[in-house]
Amino acid sequence: MAGAGHFSPAGGSTVVVTLVVDTAEPTRARSHRRLAGIDVARALAFGGMLTAHYAFPRDAAEPGWLRGADAVADGRAAPLFCVVLGIGAGFLAARGTRDRTFVVRGLALLLVGLAIWPYQSTVYLILPHYGLLLALVPIWRRIPTPWLLPLAAVAFLLPTAVTALMDDHLMRSADQPDSYEAMGDWWGMGRNLLWTGGYPLVGWVGFVLLGLWLARQRLGDRLVQLSLLLAGIVVMLAQPLLATAAVELGGLGASASTGTGAGGLASFFDGTAHSNRTAWYVLSSGTAVAVLAACLLVTSVASGARLLRPLVHLGQLALTAYLVHLVIGEQVIWDWQDRSEPSLTTQLLVAGAIYAALAVFATLWRSRFRRGPVEGLLRLVAR
Repeated sequence: MAGAGHFSPAGGSTVVVTLVVDTAEPTRARSHRRLAGIDVARALAFGGMLTAHYAFPRDAAEPGWLRGADAVADGRAAPLFCVVLGIGAGFLAARGTRDRTFVVRGLALLLVGLAIWPYQSTVYLILPHYGLLLALVPIWRRIPTPWLLPLAAVAFLLPTAVTALMDDHLMRSADQPDSYEAMGDWWGMGRNLLWTGGYPLVGWVGFVLLGLWLARQRLGDRLVQLSLLLAGIVVMLAQPLLATAAVELGGLGASASTGTGAGGLASFFDGTAHSNRTAWYVLSSGTAVAVLAACLLVTSVASGARLLRPLVHLGQLALTAYLVHLVIGEQVIWDWQDRSEPSLTTQLLVAGAIYAALAVFATLWRSRFRRGPVEGLLRLVAR
């Protein structure tokens, strides 16, 4: 079964979850309150991921606006999660969290991802890549603030520079390991994580660096929130211009996005979902910043915070919700899609119902417990 949100060697969607759930502002900020907007942004990112995995258009007859919404979910959820990872890690680092905590939590996530990797044949699994990004935070946290955005830019440029010049560059060309025996190929696993897998770390580290830079800003200040919202929207509006530039430079052949063939200068302007080219990295970063700023602005108002309380709780239980969504997908959703071939509208309604149910569960759970069930176990592993 192919389509947006489903596994294929040349494309796929996002399975990712933010483990750093403590979103209190760093000590130098004006307020020490928890920033509920970051939890809401995480919940929205999870909603985008769930949509990408549970719904995909089957033919051109599907309404264009629905297909567009599904495409946005497929290409923007993972970057937002990784940016929020950087923000949460930055806040924890500012509060003096030990390097060991980041390393152990990251390795725990990596092990969980490796354990379930062979069983996920329908969607791309980002947990192993994500775990490594978290485990490497002790390196990222030591980068001076003025260097964070330039280094993120380098991360966004480097993969495209390679793929623009090299034939058989193999970016995103590898399948996921389908057995534990296949995972015994350490060289192949290393290439998968760094370059050939669905989420090549060489470029994706840029999202974490952006998040760390954001964590060092005064995110609780209204002026900062408005500035970030404006900046994110301006970047998002550049997408049509980048698409036009790609066409004028000769277009992008299919081989350029499947790891077999140099893409040339046009590669830098490829903004399609999960292209892992510079334009997509920049556009998805702009979307992440705009969504984050909007969430911070809305939740800074008391009525907005109350209205979005279920999303706050869902964002705090992101890891639990993510694992539950995988189980539901394997046991119910993907088999149902293969057998019944439902319309995109029906798929989106089902995805929305499951999302709402998870938000209700998160709210009920948080009314009695401080952390989610899986989040609590993770904290026991690494305090």
